[in-house]
Amino acid sequence: MAAAMAVNGAVITTAVNAADSVKYEFEDAVFTGTIATDSDADASGGKVAFMKDDGVISVSVNAASAGMYDLTIYAKGEGGSKIQNLGVNGVDQGQISIGEDGYNPVSMTVKLNEGENTVTITKSWGWTKFDYLTVEAATLPEIKATQTTCCDISASAETRSLMAYLASVYGNGIISGQQEIYSNGPHGLEYEFEYLNDLTGHYPAIRGFDYGNFCCPAFGSDDGSTERVIDWVKNKNGIATSSFHLNVPKDFESYKIGDRIDWAVTTYGAKDTDFSPSKAATEGTKENEYYMQALTTLAKEFNELEEQGVPVIWRPLHEAEGGGGETGSWFWWGREGSEAYKKLWIYTYKTLTEKFGCHNLIWEWNSYNYEYSQDWYPGDEYVDIIGYDKYNCTDWSTGSPVLKHNDSAISSTFYGIMNKYDSAKMVSMAENDCFSTVDNLMSEKAGWLYFCTWYDGGSDDTNFLTNPTFNTKEDTIAMYQSDYCITLDELPADLYKKDIKPIDPALTTTKATTAPPVTTTKATTEADPNKDYGKVVFNKTTKNYKITLPEAAEDFYINVELPDGVTYANGGLGVTVPLDGEYYWVNIQWEAKQSGAVKVNVFDNFLNCSLGTEVVEDEALIEKIKAQLGTSKEYEGQIWYAAKGETALTDTSGVKIIDAYLMKDDTTTVTTTPAPSEPVDVTLLGDANCDGQVTIADSTAILQALGNPDKYGLSAQGAANADCCDPGDGVLPSDALAIQKIDAKVITKLPEITAEK
Repeated sequence: MAAAMAVNGAVITTAVNAADSVKYEFEDAVFTGTIATDSDADASGGKVAFMKDDGVISVSVNAASAGMYDLTIYAKGEGGSKIQNLGVNGVDQGQISIGEDGYNPVSMTVKLNEGENTVTITKSWGWTKFDYLTVEAATLPEIKATQTTCCDISASAETRSLMAYLASVYGNGIISGQQEIYSNGPHGLEYEFEYLNDLTGHYPAIRGFDYGNFCCPAFGSDDGSTERVIDWVKNKNGIATSSFHLNVPKDFESYKIGDRIDWAVTTYGAKDTDFSPSKAATEGTKENEYYMQALTTLAKEFNELEEQGVPVIWRPLHEAEGGGGETGSWFWWGREGSEAYKKLWIYTYKTLTEKFGCHNLIWEWNSYNYEYSQDWYPGDEYVDIIGYDKYNCTDWSTGSPVLKHNDSAISSTFYGIMNKYDSAKMVSMAENDCFSTVDNLMSEKAGWLYFCTWYDGGSDDTNFLTNPTFNTKEDTIAMYQSDYCITLDELPADLYKKDIKPIDPALTTTKATTAPPVTTTKATTEADPNKDYGKVVFNKTTKNYKITLPEAAEDFYINVELPDGVTYANGGLGVTVPLDGEYYWVNIQWEAKQSGAVKVNVFDNFLNCSLGTEVVEDEALIEKIKAQLGTSKEYEGQIWYAAKGETALTDTSGVKIIDAYLMKDDTTTVTTTPAPSEPVDVTLLGDANCDGQVTIADSTAILQALGNPDKYGLSAQGAANADCCDPGDGVLPSDALAIQKIDAKVITKLPEITAEK
């Protein structure tokens, strides 16, 4: 090693200032092992450091002040993409993924100390040419996800409430979590939890479960998971998360569906089975029959949890990419690559949500920070949270596990994943060995949503909670007793509050492709003060009005205030209607083009109603519900969409509902209709994504456009095609439902006509 260092000469130590970007040539670095300088005309300065079978590259970086810095490495893999290990000052910072096409940049955000720092690249896969490194002060993005509502538009109130709480915590603290061991583990189910409480005085806020053994068709049986989930959430007010280590027979070709076999001849590994994940998502196959048995068992448990008001952060099919790339998976669900995996994820999502009606799930998907990790992403419409599984206290570079304490907050991985997915989703540390330290999390500004330490497996290299190589007692106490870390006793009492109405913007918000006709009402008098159903002041705390309509009246008014420059807004007045012992949630839409009084007609503006999370389609029942809308009720004022000129606003807080009232008869109503845009002919009714066919993907495209019009707005052609239920009424949730009916063969053709003529 000393000889290698001497051969490579001096190391540049130019200080990096806040506004500087300093360049370091790798051929000037210190090498160990088989790394050597090589000539390459395409490289900066014509030379590179060529890492082959082993070794470490060390670069000395001198920072003018302590803080967060961007390290950008220019390198290329030989014979394919490569993965290597990055370290700073002796602490592993995670892996870097390097492409094979030219010397392209790979950026990592790390913490540097004031003065001299050592940046190391250690061989993992090897066979990489390193050109140069740049170092500059980092400008960190705001830790805020742009999509914090559930991707399941029918998510239960408790699930939406939990999701809202997670969003309120994200970037402001970290939620503590602990995975429970399997039921017959070496220490018992409560070992880790009692250890934490005895040591720190606190239990973790999140408890990790696993439904793999319970739901395995080959050997599974009820292990009490559902009862423990209910107890943790209902009795202890905790948060539940669950993974799904589902075993399959090793010799699946010879396996007979329905047979009970020993655990030892099953696996969830990728190399030990002939089970096909793509066939598991293909109806009519043997694999699908097996997988559906598992999902059917699982759905019964989730349905029971939903009845109890218990949501679950659901993390199936995790760590699919494994060691990186298309062939790196160590689990069977990733063994056929990213396309087969995404097909299986989407099939699992649709089966549980659409077929079995499991609407109490927050869907968490695992990512890595590799070059091709995004290839495995199922899509924003099927994912709520992105998780990363952190195990970097074990070094496998030599082929054998070497344990080394590492309490880095791996901010480089956190920000790398944020950037890969455009900050759309919250990012968590879904599994971990070491959970870092409070000081590192805060100083590195690594805003992980939560951590969930894996259980103690019974040996030094698997006792992730109690082995001090992973987590010392001092660090554990400091974490659980800090203000930054949220423990079980610090979760809010109303975490699963029941008063969140079953209303979701994805069901109701319409992005008009052309400005719709809007009726506004200019009041010549105030609300009639002589009537007890007159003006009602908006309750700004509960967002409710108590409105009493006169018998048989259909019209009332809301007073809307639009901020300067906002030319269009819409929203609703939501209300719970009792009928025959059931309670239906009704949504009455309003639209406004200017501040002032807006007439709301119960029948004309009625948008939808639902019982629980199911949209009511029975026309006779709907008429009964409408008839109940004229009695005294608490109406909730809601704002869904606002536009400034042609631009949709993501923040609608400037739109206000001031009050609601019935007015005297001398009211002037003015209807304005904007000039229509150039009409677009329909090319294929229902083809919202314009791919030449009508599938469930078009329903998804419509719901995405309604839920997030700024990001997913349909093209003019797509909007024209999408209006396939009662054409002429614009793009509405009913159009998405019509396509779903076509897919389910409930109806046979489009358009679907439901409106009375």
